Amino acid sequence: MTSDPHSDFPLALDHLYELLEVDRDVPVRKLLHAARRVRGVTAPLVLSLAALEGEAMGSGARDELARMTRRAETYRRLAEEAARVPGARVVKGPSLARHYPEGVLRPLGDLDVVVGTEAALWQVLAPVLDRYECHEAELTELTAHGRDHLYAGVWWLGEDPMLDADHAVEVTTFGFAGEPGAVPLRVELPDDPMHADLLSLAEERFQRPFTAKDAIDLVCALTSPAAPAPGPLVAAAERFALAPELLELCDLVRARPLLADVVPAGLVDGLRSAAAEERARRAGAARRAPLPVDGRLHGLQLTEPLRRGAGHHRTVHRWNDGVITRSPVSDFLMVPGEVVEPRLYESALAELAGLPPWPQRPAVTTAPHHSGREDRGPWPSSR
Repeated sequence: MTSDPHSDFPLALDHLYELLEVDRDVPVRKLLHAARRVRGVTAPLVLSLAALEGEAMGSGARDELARMTRRAETYRRLAEEAARVPGARVVKGPSLARHYPEGVLRPLGDLDVVVGTEAALWQVLAPVLDRYECHEAELTELTAHGRDHLYAGVWWLGEDPMLDADHAVEVTTFGFAGEPGAVPLRVELPDDPMHADLLSLAEERFQRPFTAKDAIDLVCALTSPAAPAPGPLVAAAERFALAPELLELCDLVRARPLLADVVPAGLVDGLRSAAAEERARRAGAARRAPLPVDGRLHGLQLTEPLRRGAGHHRTVHRWNDGVITRSPVSDFLMVPGEVVEPRLYESALAELAGLPPWPQRPAVTTAPHHSGREDRGPWPSSR
């Protein structure tokens, strides 16, 4: 990761009161309760700002903030290690956290990495399996534009498994998944890291509504010394078919009086024009013929515990009842949807029992860490 161009925006609890639509007269604990009720990991941000503003905090709040700070540091180290894999790029997460004001904690749910090849994908995940006792994995295979692509993720327990979400590292061989039938999968990322981060944030809108944390991400990015110029950012949003989504996020921020001046008028004006064109394109494409839905198969994990497997490529095993994909991380029953018949699952386990074990990598000297799961990205679980 590069040096940290921290935002100089005076981010305060007042902004979260406004974003979470909580009466400013109520105690911070009420704001914290509201943060826990909304989607996304926002509570640690409230605690971080409360600590900076001198609010009284008990041992439980201090311990939660300390755990979330260590969690952020874990992801920062993993991001640095992932970035050493040729062609790998970290988006959102620690990359956006660099732009938060000094001392303000950006809560991190998972680590997102984009790679150019399948080999790089397993290379990114290998050290994660070496260091952490990962208990769960997911795999999605896609066919788009005549090419095969992968999404793979692994999860391990949080430092306090009763209170903390699982940790997760998710890796894809493409930049943007898109919206089946409307916005195609886009393989590349923008060259500019800030463009890649903000458009990856905008892409999340295909999966969920924007949250207060998304708004703060945009605020900190646009007030950072590394803030993108409006023109090139609009051009990138237009190129990657994300102008409507980025405009929606900008409008969310501009609708809050305390934040309204953060978003440059030139950015909004450019996005309005680009968004109108993109919406017209989507509507026209739908009238003519919807974009073909990319072929997607979702993996039901068959191997427990996860393995530290050798090699950088998966293999496909077919039998009378279906397909098993074997990988350095786990074996998966590949299915087109979320529902799997028990008979098929039992058949897959029986078939797998007759296959040779996957070769393991040599043991590492670093002992596994015990230390988690917010959103699992755009891939429905097949469980």
